[in-house]
Amino acid sequence: MPKVMIVAGEPSGDLHASHVARQLKVLCPDITLFGMGGDQMEAVSVKLDLHIQDSAVMGFADVITVLPMFLRKQAYLKRHIREDRPDVLLLVDFAEFNMPLAKFAQRQGVSVVYYIPPKAWAWRANRARKLAKWANVVAAIFPFEAEFYRNSGANAEFVGHPLVDFAQTPLSTQAARERLHICETEDDPAAPVIGLMPGSRRSEIHHIFPVMLKAAANIAKVYPNAQWILPLAPGISRDLISKYQQELCRGWVTQPLELPSIKIVENQTYQAMRASTLLLVTSGTATLEATCIGAPMIILFCTAALNWHIIKALTPLNRSGLPNLIAGRDIVPELLQTELTPTALTALALDFLKHPQKRETQREALQAVYAQLGTAGAAERTAELVLDAAKSL
Repeated sequence: MPKVMIVAGEPSGDLHASHVARQLKVLCPDITLFGMGGDQMEAVSVKLDLHIQDSAVMGFADVITVLPMFLRKQAYLKRHIREDRPDVLLLVDFAEFNMPLAKFAQRQGVSVVYYIPPKAWAWRANRARKLAKWANVVAAIFPFEAEFYRNSGANAEFVGHPLVDFAQTPLSTQAARERLHICETEDDPAAPVIGLMPGSRRSEIHHIFPVMLKAAANIAKVYPNAQWILPLAPGISRDLISKYQQELCRGWVTQPLELPSIKIVENQTYQAMRASTLLLVTSGTATLEATCIGAPMIILFCTAALNWHIIKALTPLNRSGLPNLIAGRDIVPELLQTELTPTALTALALDFLKHPQKRETQREALQAVYAQLGTAGAAERTAELVLDAAKSL
C-alpha cells in the first residue's frame, strides 16, 4: 500500500493538490495520503498533519514576518519524512517552503515529484538546476517549462495546466449576466460591465483595492450606467471589502468620493469573468483563469516597497502577468508598483472601454496563450507520475 505525503501551502495549491489526490484514490484505492494542505485536500480524505491556515503570503517582506512559523512547519514535516517515511513526497507549488523539503527528502532517499514547479524560466534560473538534483520528476504545467527544466538536467514531464480542466463556463456573456442578475439599463443598454479582482491575499487587497476603487469612481463619471462586479476570492470576506470601501469614502475629506455600487458574488468567478466587458485584475493565477475564459483585462501589481526592491534586484523582468510571460510579449497592459495610480488605471481602462477592437485583439492573443496550456487531465497525468515513482522504489 503506497504512502504519499502531499505538501501544499496556499489555497490554489490546496485546490490543485486535491484534484491529484482524488485521482490517486481512483487509480489506487488503498493508497495512504497525508501531509500539509487545506480544506480542499481534507475533503478528498487527505489526512492533514498541518493546515495551511495563515501560510499564504505575498513577497519577501511577508515571508520574513512568518519565517518562524514556516521553519517550525518545515521541521515538523522533515521529522515526519524521516520517521514515517513516505514512498513519495508530492510537492505542489509554494517554492520558498517546498524547495528545502525536496532537498531533505532526496537526501533521505524518498522519491520527490514536484507539481507546478518554481517559475525558474521567468526568474531565478538556478532553482531549475537545484530541482534537477532534488526531484525525481518535475510535473511541468507549460510545454516550454518542461523543456527548460530538461535543459537544466531535470526529468521533466509536461502534464498540462490544471486550469484547463475547470477554468471554464458554458454560459454566453448574456447568459452569465442574467445568471448574476446584471440587467441592461433602459437608458444605456450597451453600458459596460467592469469586473474587479483585487487579489486573494489581504496584502494584495491593501495595496491594490484602494487604487481600483478610486479609478472606479473616475470611470463612473464617464460611464454612469456601468455596472460593477467583484467575484470574492476564497479567504477574503465581504466585511474586508466593505471596510476598504467605507474607509476610502470617510478618508476622502477634501472632496467626497462617490463610489459606484459594486455587486459582490461568491463561488461564481468564471461567470463574473464571462459577464465582464473588462477586468481589472491583480497579477497571479486569476490572470490565467481570465485567459482561459477569454476575458479582456488590465493586470495590476503592487506590493510593499521592500518586496519590490528585492524583486527588481533578483530579476530583470519588466512583466508580471502570466499571459504576457507565456506569450513572451505584452498582450495585456500592466500597471506595476509606482505605475499603478488611480489616474493611470482610469486612463487605461477608459481607452479599452472606448475601443472594442483593442479588447478583441487582446482576446485573440489570449486564445493563442490558452492553446499552449495543453489538454484536460493534468491531475490524472500527475497522479500517474506519482504512482510510477512509488513503483520504482
